[in-house]
Amino acid sequence: MAKKDFSFDDINAELKALNPMGSIMADSTFSEVTEWIDTGNYHLNACVSGSLFGGWPNSRTCSIAGPSGTGKTFLVLNSVKRAIDMGYNVIYYDSEAAVDKDQMEKFGIDVTKVNYQPINTVQEFRTSVTTLTSKMQEIKRIGGKTPKVMMILDSAGNLATQKEIEDAKSGSEKADMTRSKVLKSIFRIIMTPLADLKIPFIFTNHTYQTQDFISRQVAGGGTGPEYAASIVLYLGKAQLKESSGDKAGIIVTAKPNKNRFAKPTNIKFHLHFTEGMNAYVGLEQYIDWEDIGITKGIIEKGEKIPKSTSRNWICKHLDHTVPNKEFFTDKVFTQEVLEKIEKKIEHVFNYNTEEREIDLEAILETDED
Repeated sequence: MAKKDFSFDDINAELKALNPMGSIMADSTFSEVTEWIDTGNYHLNACVSGSLFGGWPNSRTCSIAGPSGTGKTFLVLNSVKRAIDMGYNVIYYDSEAAVDKDQMEKFGIDVTKVNYQPINTVQEFRTSVTTLTSKMQEIKRIGGKTPKVMMILDSAGNLATQKEIEDAKSGSEKADMTRSKVLKSIFRIIMTPLADLKIPFIFTNHTYQTQDFISRQVAGGGTGPEYAASIVLYLGKAQLKESSGDKAGIIVTAKPNKNRFAKPTNIKFHLHFTEGMNAYVGLEQYIDWEDIGITKGIIEKGEKIPKSTSRNWICKHLDHTVPNKEFFTDKVFTQEVLEKIEKKIEHVFNYNTEEREIDLEAILETDED
């Protein structure tokens, strides 16, 4: 029998036959992020993606975790609105019975683009997602088209198991110790199909304080969901008050517990009870007169004069001063200003990948001393 060589091309062909999703890395688009979904706040966009103009990545899984009342569902609905504006259809899995049509419409959501799925157990969620993604992958394999889809689970922490329900019916009060394992298994199963289909998946989760010697905030449902997520965002809150002292909303602290796109950097944004989420709050800490062209000041005889004690703001691109109440608007934060801030914050949210020269002689001299 004549000897036949087996080349790398042959290996590629064999593997392609076994796994249609695989390819040479140079040609691979699997799990590649091709779109970013706006969160509703430029500072939060930078926090999760490294760019003011980014946001939640498609083809990846993201977790929003926090105690009750920290704005988890608000962030989700805000993102659903923006995803639909980008052409997505949304499948909304609700385990808390906390969202209805009227609430979605208040966010400006086109509810004809949302398939609402009330669910109770992790098994129901697993069956629904695996059945749907399998069908969509089958259509994709034969060259058919599938719609742009976003998936929401609100919340993972509130999903029961079938065993919990059966135990409750029988009067048993035993906790289901397998729940975390089942939830972890589900995330292992669905991650690859979601990435293959470019489906952005955002789920919320509840957090609680541990009773350890040093108390810490952890998410419910075990470690499985967080292992699967590319972004894990923990939320905290403080009161937002009017100048009169009346409660106006909440100041949300977003802490990335895990992020594959940007340096974990804590940020804050506002959720106002009547005005919702302002897109520009948080950017004020990056402005200055030299680089950005905005600072507190006055205009005298047509000349713009920086003055830290002023109650108004001056902008190089405007011919008049701006009061505080009109500051966080697109009139001040124009596209040009946003691009300047984007350049300025690169070192804050992005890892430094530049090569650095190491002075070995200096290090050795220090060691000798």
